[in-house]
Amino acid sequence: MEKIIQFSGGKDAIVCLHLFKNDPDITAVYVNTGAAFPHVAEYVQKMCDNFGIPLITIALEKSVTDWQKENGFPADIVPWDSTPYMQKTSKNYFGATLVPYTDCCSANIYTPLQSFIVENSITDVIRGSKECDKQVGVPDGYVENGVTYHSPLWNWSDEDVFNYIKMYDIPILDNYKDPDSDSLDCWNCTAYMGKTGASRVRYVKENLPEHYDELAGNIALVKSTVQNAIDYYNEGF
Repeated sequence: MEKIIQFSGGKDAIVCLHLFKNDPDITAVYVNTGAAFPHVAEYVQKMCDNFGIPLITIALEKSVTDWQKENGFPADIVPWDSTPYMQKTSKNYFGATLVPYTDCCSANIYTPLQSFIVENSITDVIRGSKECDKQVGVPDGYVENGVTYHSPLWNWSDEDVFNYIKMYDIPILDNYKDPDSDSLDCWNCTAYMGKTGASRVRYVKENLPEHYDELAGNIALVKSTVQNAIDYYNEGF
């Protein structure tokens, strides 16, 4: 195994899986953070089975929920005094401990994936990154530490992706019925808010009601922490 496709179950990832379904050297890799949406994990397995592509699921030793308890909630806006370091030294306690969402994603998705790549001597990684995405990945052909990252959808738009899915009648996750929805990684995510975040929260409320109160409470705590910091900042004006 030298070539893998990073398969999250999202719309871009399923197009990549379809593009490479006839490649005998492809193995799909999925990172389960311990807070995966059940329907996503099931879909990932089902589509790999349908395409006859081997799937390896990376399960974390410590769930993302436990990581957040130790490090803080991921957030889009992080006041300096609410970071783990400053919580130990600052008198300005705004509420919850917060971390940039990139810290959480890195610790619970990207780092485990990179460890897998190194440990298994992977030479080629296929990803669904697009230049038009809000979170831009690496361009097609990017090389780092001897690993080539392929982004076959780099110049595609979201419309191109959905047109391809329609053309080949590829099943996609039901959350995409909501036009604001995007790839669903963790049900307990308190970041990536805005329209996509609101869509994710609605999905949890409607489909995972047993988790909704916890998620809504954590988001409210993040929001109040950020607002307290803004109020403190505005006292100087």
